[in-house]
Amino acid sequence: MSPRAAQWAGGLAALVAGLVVCLLVYRHPEGLNAPAWVAYAAGSAFVLAGLAMLAAALDATQLQGVLGLAVVVCLLAIAAWVVFGPGERACPMSFTLLHADIGDALCRGAFGLGALLVVLFLALLGRRMLRAQAKR
Repeated sequence: MSPRAAQWAGGLAALVAGLVVCLLVYRHPEGLNAPAWVAYAAGSAFVLAGLAMLAAALDATQLQGVLGLAVVVCLLAIAAWVVFGPGERACPMSFTLLHADIGDALCRGAFGLGALLVVLFLALLGRRMLRAQAKR
């Protein structure tokens, strides 16, 4: 399979997967352990990632960058809900033979560290974009 065909196939697969997730959230919101918007953000991340792959297949570099940034924002929103949202958190953790739920503080801390890294990434990306804009 050529790289461009792989981009088309992967992009369409991610797009469809995200749409299916969003449809399932819409049809069965009672099965969620989080607010619906969190699940929609997860589905949207797949949709946007699929669109970014399709943009890459079409050599739409700027659109691909914007869509990639939107994926990161969706993932940041999910992590921020885990960290700051109401209620108790229990994150499942597993190694080869060890399975356990880590406690609320450790779960929020791990997601908080991840969210902080994403914010740092976004700040560096914004700085890079501003520098590139100033050079034009």
